[in-house]
Amino acid sequence: MKPMKLPKEDKEALVDDLQEYLEMDHDIQLGRLAAEQLIEFMIGQLRTPIYNQAIEDAGKTLLERMASLEDDLYAMKLAKPKRR
Repeated sequence: MKPMKLPKEDKEALVDDLQEYLEMDHDIQLGRLAAEQLIEFMIGQLRTPIYNQAIEDAGKTLLERMASLEDDLYAMKLAKPKRR
């Protein structure tokens, strides 16, 4: 899997949010560089399981939609004409 690169504004927002969270909830002050490094580390650790879960979820959704399409196609079949 290729490395994940966040858009600059998204990364900056994450850094700000992390710094605010740590300071408000845990009374920890973390510098900008350290916060960026922590985010990069966490992305590296989480991207594979999150990606794999997304693939599984997409597969389940695809199967559900295919089943729904099969039902729709079955409902569209013409009934065999009755003899008189």
